[in-house]
Amino acid sequence: MGVDLQKSLDQPVSDFMSAGFVRVMFDDSVTDSARAMQKAGATEAVVMRQEDPIGIVTERDILYKVVAAGLDPSATKVREVMCAPVATVGSTAKVMDAIAKMSKLGIRRLGVTKNGKLVGLVTQKAMVSGGLDKNVVLPELASPNAVVCPYCGATLGDRNELSRHIDHAHLGLGLLEGDLSKW
Repeated sequence: MGVDLQKSLDQPVSDFMSAGFVRVMFDDSVTDSARAMQKAGATEAVVMRQEDPIGIVTERDILYKVVAAGLDPSATKVREVMCAPVATVGSTAKVMDAIAKMSKLGIRRLGVTKNGKLVGLVTQKAMVSGGLDKNVVLPELASPNAVVCPYCGATLGDRNELSRHIDHAHLGLGLLEGDLSKW
C-alpha cells in the first residue's frame, strides 16, 4: 500500500503542533530558562513580555551564544540570546508551506497562530520524523538519474546522497540516521 505523499504534505500544521510549549519571561536569566526547558523536556521556549510572545530561545542559542561565548548564564538575560521575532504560520497552513518557510528562513521552529494568538509550536522534527504520532514522508522528485531536495531544490545523485544532504543542510547531523540524542 503506497503512501499518499500529497495528502501528507497537505495536512494542517496543527496536526503536528505542540500546544504545551514552554514559556519564559524576557527578563528571566538563561539559567532559569534552561531549567524550565529541562523540566519540560523541551529544546526551546517562547520568550514572553507580559502576554505577548516576543522571541524563541533554543538549546543551541544557549550553547552557542552563552556557553561558547563564555558568558555567565545566571547573569545573562534570555532576551539577550533569543531569536526574535517569533516566525509564525496559521494553524490551517499546510505542512508543505511550513517546511518551505522554515527552509527559507533557516529555522527549525514556527509559532502556530489561530485568530492572531499563538496557540502552539511546530518543529521541523515533528513534521518529518513522526512527532505527535504522525509521519510526513519527505518528497523526492526524481528525474531518471537524479533526486531533487524538497527543501532547496538541489539536484543530488541518489536517495542516500539526498539523505546526507538533508541531514547536513536542513536538519542537522544524525537525525535521519536515528540519532535523536541531539534533539
